[in-house]
Amino acid sequence: MKFDDSIPIYLQIKEEIENAIITNSIREEEAIPSIRVLAQQYRLNPQTVSNAVSELLSEGLLFKKRGIGMFVQKGARQMLRTKKIEDYLDTEIRKIFLKGKQLGISKEDLIGIMNKVYQEKGE
Repeated sequence: MKFDDSIPIYLQIKEEIENAIITNSIREEEAIPSIRVLAQQYRLNPQTVSNAVSELLSEGLLFKKRGIGMFVQKGARQMLRTKKIEDYLDTEIRKIFLKGKQLGISKEDLIGIMNKVYQEKGE
């Protein structure tokens, strides 16, 4: 994995784990690799990985089984999908609409473009 210098590494690791949950690479109630294994895999200090995992634990996406490891919480995939959709709509899509409004693109034209995109995808 190539890290982006503008974002803390532990947040990038957290994002990787979240993406693995969303794509079902790691399923709900399945164990994630240990902090030591992840640190070796990414060639990072274990504390950096621990910071990422700690955030996922505090957000309720992972849970610990004492002496066994950390597991993906049941419902974590849907929680993440909901959060990512809300973030996407509130940031990316909002920027697009604000830019369109700034350029004088009508609401009807924007809706027309959206409809065209969805028609191309067969929806």
